[in-house]
Amino acid sequence: MEESDSHKQPVFRLTQAAYDALRLAAENNPELYQDPQADFHQVLLQQGIGEYLEDTGIYSNCPLTLTPVDTGTRNRADAQALDFYRSLIGMTPRLSTDGLIWAWMSHFKFHAYSIERWPRRGNVNPTGHARNHWFVENTGSALWRDNVASRTWWVAHTALKASEASGGAFTPEQALQHFANHAEDYHVIMAGNFTRHPLTLAEFVRSLLTDAEGISNQGLYRLWRRLNLRAGTRFLELLPREQLRELISDQVEDIMSDPDLVRDRSKLRNRNPTRVLSLGAGVQSSCLALMAERGEYGIAKPDFAIFADTGWEPPEVYAHLDWLESQLSFEVVRVSAGNIKDDVLNGTNPEGEKFLDIPAFLVNPDGSVSIAARQCTAHYKLNPIHRELRSRLGIPHGQRAPKVTYVEMWLGISADEVARKKPSREEWITNFYPLIEQGFTRGQLLNWFNENYPDRHLPRSSCIGCPYRSNSEWKQLKESDPKSFQDAVSVDWSLRNVPTTRGAIKGEAYLHRSRIPLSEVDFSAVTSYDDQMLEECEGLCGI
Repeated sequence: MEESDSHKQPVFRLTQAAYDALRLAAENNPELYQDPQADFHQVLLQQGIGEYLEDTGIYSNCPLTLTPVDTGTRNRADAQALDFYRSLIGMTPRLSTDGLIWAWMSHFKFHAYSIERWPRRGNVNPTGHARNHWFVENTGSALWRDNVASRTWWVAHTALKASEASGGAFTPEQALQHFANHAEDYHVIMAGNFTRHPLTLAEFVRSLLTDAEGISNQGLYRLWRRLNLRAGTRFLELLPREQLRELISDQVEDIMSDPDLVRDRSKLRNRNPTRVLSLGAGVQSSCLALMAERGEYGIAKPDFAIFADTGWEPPEVYAHLDWLESQLSFEVVRVSAGNIKDDVLNGTNPEGEKFLDIPAFLVNPDGSVSIAARQCTAHYKLNPIHRELRSRLGIPHGQRAPKVTYVEMWLGISADEVARKKPSREEWITNFYPLIEQGFTRGQLLNWFNENYPDRHLPRSSCIGCPYRSNSEWKQLKESDPKSFQDAVSVDWSLRNVPTTRGAIKGEAYLHRSRIPLSEVDFSAVTSYDDQMLEECEGLCGI
């Protein structure tokens, strides 16, 4: 029997003789199932089986195919499940239990993709691997778990059935995306036979998408067992939706409070975060600290603030920090990884390695231009802050923090600099942006400060020789603090002329983006504020 080439592509099933012959071939030559070019038609002909297809009454309205999809998840077939499901006309849950249909698809339509989707590990029995993924038993978990074609159909069926019974709470696409990213959640649903009871299925999936977000595989099984103990799936289906939802939500709330049952620590319930203000002593973080102190705009006081001292801030920043500390009732901790200026002059980083940490502007030996790798924020800001937090919270260096440990790191980035928002590098720290939440811009913060502290000046917080200083900032430094400007000029000269400093550099290095000596840059025409600090990768400098 030949397959149709018309618009409607027929779906076939193997004859029992063909199915048995292919299973025997898999046992005798399992390497067939590692060869994407394997010709199973020829295998059957060699066994004397010429007629191996039977009609099913099912057809597809497009060519049957699954293709690799770059979704960032291992379960790539799931991302195509709805299209595949909807293309099969006449397929029903009853027909979907026919393993001879899926065996035909596995061998003659999806063989190459199955190899890519289910790669065999070296320690896996090759015969068992072929049997699990290319042959589908009519009972057990093989239908919805192991075979690419049948699993793809069933995950779509489950997503659709859940959505239809949800009363519009979520779409099939939302459920499918969740299953693709968290296959274990789909496994628990199928193992628990929730598909037999649409309302229970819908409320279970709704919970996964909302209040149970971040639950672990172990937590899911705990939830399933608790629901069965409380009511059993048959009785659950008889409950009104609101009562069922309340029952599930109560159990989820308890489970999500157990750190051993949550995979995403940021979703753990009922824990008190340690709130820490990263204090740069610039405009934004100073205003944030003072607003918190005054209890304005609903901003509560942090537990403490940390100022990471690079050792090369302008004198007015240190003077301002002393004043600011006198205005605050919460502790301000000063930490340091060393003096960045001394390290630059020595051509080393804080660990003593020959490396230029600052993003100096380079002219390479071949005449091309580039920017030095930026490590200063990590070495002089993040690392000392994290060391202090680990010390205070009792987290040994190099060890994961317990899930109950949660630091909310406040960063003074304003709404007009939202591009500087970055996720924390540490899983136990969540970056929080109160000024962005309140919608404050830098200009609004300056107005607020001038209204409340009219006799004070807010300095810009950044290292004296920071290459990311704008022309207006260089001009201001030169005019208001000529001693600090000459300090930067001296370091700029050393980058090209002092052997110890040059040892970490290939080519010529400059502090100014024009790549000419800082002492020769003409700032006379600069009149506007042209902020370049958006280039700072961690959002910790200049605030």
